[in-house]
Amino acid sequence: MFNTFFLAPVYNVVVFFLNLFPSHDIGVAIILTTIAIKIILLKLNLSSQRSAYLIKDAQTELAEIKKKYEGDSKKIAEETMRIYKEKKIKPFSSILVVLIQIPIFFALFYVFRDGGVTLRPDLIYSFNNFPETVKNLAFGFMNLSQKYIWVGVLTGITMFILSKRQSLGLAKTKDDKKTTNKKEDFQAVFSKTMQMQMTYFLPVISGISAAVLPSAIGVYWTTNNILSLFQDIYIKRKLKKEGEAKRIENK
Repeated sequence: MFNTFFLAPVYNVVVFFLNLFPSHDIGVAIILTTIAIKIILLKLNLSSQRSAYLIKDAQTELAEIKKKYEGDSKKIAEETMRIYKEKKIKPFSSILVVLIQIPIFFALFYVFRDGGVTLRPDLIYSFNNFPETVKNLAFGFMNLSQKYIWVGVLTGITMFILSKRQSLGLAKTKDDKKTTNKKEDFQAVFSKTMQMQMTYFLPVISGISAAVLPSAIGVYWTTNNILSLFQDIYIKRKLKKEGEAKRIENK
């Protein structure tokens, strides 16, 4: 099942991009494959990211509901779902994104684990042709079967910038700041602590992993981080414009 639905499609996308250019540069193929996967999952990723930021933005309202209906779990659930519906939040979209992206990442790992792409008769589609020669020397200087510390550093830095941006959420307005409760409950403090740990922990882990694995993995990871960063910038700007439009309508 994994080979059929994930490994074979990813492998054939890579082979397609290898054939697209006369140089058969595997580094270019990795970048284009990452872009293709991002485009395929774009709608789902945007929906997930949008919901994540809107949930963060609605924390004050959700905290007030918990305080108002303390002890009545049914009413809390009803009011929470009401807010989700009003704000068009899809709380489970992020879980779906993770469930899809994990097998895709492992498929990419299996394709590039040796730093190159070899002919796999059991995976290649009949309409796809494997190139006669494949250059594992990406961009003319980088052997993707080798490990490079600088690739790990680059992966870690791009992951940190992305994690930091995502942890900030949406910028609050002056009115939002006034309504924010100064006394944070245990759940809010715990959430912030976990968020801070993930902001610094994930970049370190991804950086170390990219440094000890074939650099092909690091090239994919870094490219994915950069694309996710642009995606994050886009969704935040879009949400801010939506928020400003609503405030104008309510005046």
